[in-house]
Amino acid sequence: MSLLNIWKTLREQRGETISVLLVLTALGVISHLVPHSAGLSTVGAIGMMAAALLPRHLLPIPVLLTVVAFDLMNGTYQIAAMAFVYLAHLAAAWSLTPVLSPARKKISVPTFGCAAVLSAVVFYIVSNATPIALGFYPNTLEGWMTCYMAGLPFLLKGILANVIFGGIGFAGIGLARKAANGDFSRLRSS
Repeated sequence: MSLLNIWKTLREQRGETISVLLVLTALGVISHLVPHSAGLSTVGAIGMMAAALLPRHLLPIPVLLTVVAFDLMNGTYQIAAMAFVYLAHLAAAWSLTPVLSPARKKISVPTFGCAAVLSAVVFYIVSNATPIALGFYPNTLEGWMTCYMAGLPFLLKGILANVIFGGIGFAGIGLARKAANGDFSRLRSS
């Protein structure tokens, strides 16, 4: 898709969709630039919210801009590794579209938990192919198993990050929707 096509698509979107796109992108860029330990980033949560709130064709924008901004500020690395990481973030977000469809009015706790785990697992599977592709591990069954075993702590951190940051994000969305509707009765009673 060319930049001109993306621009035309954006112009055709409703104002609310554009606002959500801009807020998610800004939130993703700002939150990902805050120092964090490896594996504990906000990109998965941004992907979760994008999958829940944006049409599928706009889903890559906040995810990619979040990662690109971070790489531009902190330095780039080997292009093949970057490609795998970008692809892993996109695959993780796209994998959530059946689970967190924008058509859903409400996201249950089990659905949220499933999305948090699914996003982290897809990112783990795709991104852990990077060290093998770059020759850090032999392209053998033992090499693959060693590589994926070494990545398990990052998978667990990814799930934790998705639960924490996604939970904060979806709670914020819920509060914003209540504020927009003037429905604070449940907030006062709790």
